[in-house]
Amino acid sequence: MKKLLKAKVLIIFLFTSFFSIFLSPESNATSNVVPGNAYLSEEKAIFLDGEILITREKAYSIDKIKNPGTYVPVKLLSKLKNISIDYSKPITVKSNKGTYKINESNSVLLDGTTYIKLDYFYKISGLSGKEFYESHTIFLWSNKEGKAKSEKLMSQIKRVSDDYLKTYMGKKVYIYEGEKVGRVIEMAVISKQTTSFKILLNNGVVVEELVSGSTPDTFCTYFYYENVNGFYSGKYYWANKNLLPSSNPLLNIEKVYFKSVKMKGNKLIVTAKRSNGANVTFKLPFYDDPSTVIQQGFYTVNPKSVFPKWDSATWNRIVQQKIAIGMNQEQVLLSWGAPDDHSSYTGSYLTMDQWIYGDTYLHFYNGILDSWSDY
Repeated sequence: MKKLLKAKVLIIFLFTSFFSIFLSPESNATSNVVPGNAYLSEEKAIFLDGEILITREKAYSIDKIKNPGTYVPVKLLSKLKNISIDYSKPITVKSNKGTYKINESNSVLLDGTTYIKLDYFYKISGLSGKEFYESHTIFLWSNKEGKAKSEKLMSQIKRVSDDYLKTYMGKKVYIYEGEKVGRVIEMAVISKQTTSFKILLNNGVVVEELVSGSTPDTFCTYFYYENVNGFYSGKYYWANKNLLPSSNPLLNIEKVYFKSVKMKGNKLIVTAKRSNGANVTFKLPFYDDPSTVIQQGFYTVNPKSVFPKWDSATWNRIVQQKIAIGMNQEQVLLSWGAPDDHSSYTGSYLTMDQWIYGDTYLHFYNGILDSWSDY
């Protein structure tokens, strides 16, 4: 009986081991699938003979895989002349350079799309090119004229002093005025502080936008436009009334919950739940960086939790944006915001500060409001 029982256990063990080896997800999975812990760079724009190539699948640098490097989608080959692709397994590509089989040994699978290394793409297509790391861009060319156009674009990018601005090359952007969408196809330095951006709109029209300094004030990346709701909604904030538009309905330091945030032109449209439970929708105009209007206009931490020892009378004055003799400087800042101008004197036993708000002068002695004058 014991021998029979041991034999059954042995059979079950062998049967289980067989199926765990041959039918387990790990052994049955495609070996060239990019794992979840691999590193993907931001998408790389691709230009051919000086013209942007727009594809749904993007190019990336992929690290933490067997063959790290820059990869482009096989489908990119279909946009080139004299190249045919048979997508039945294995994928077969025919070009003037020969016939190539795309399989697990020379490709990777990312989100269901087959990618090949950039060097292999050059070999199949017969194109030459350069990966321009400064702007996360790949320039391809098929002839001398295409090479000259590509080198001109790269030379113009090099002259842009701000590294962040360089990364806009080839990016999809959202233009505030008119709510237009397009891609940056050229940038050029106009002066020390001004850079010209040429943007190819979705309707085929090319427009020019000028950027002063290091931050565009007339457009943002389309990624930011699409994800602004995810960045700011679903969170609690406390209003800084001093830096919000005068028409904003919120009270100073009022707690609100952002239900949704949308961008429309150069305004953020916020739908929020107020502390009394009522819903409210308001607009937040911005000048350059859309995030600034939220970062400046709202606290992310309850001010009352930062100063728990202040009495209710002080907090009531702050909510009403009022001041009183005896308030300290932190309390005045929360109530009235930062002064337009200030001066200070420090002696052996006394520190005097004068804060100016328009025509009102506040006088502090050792950090405590002593008096104010209106002129």
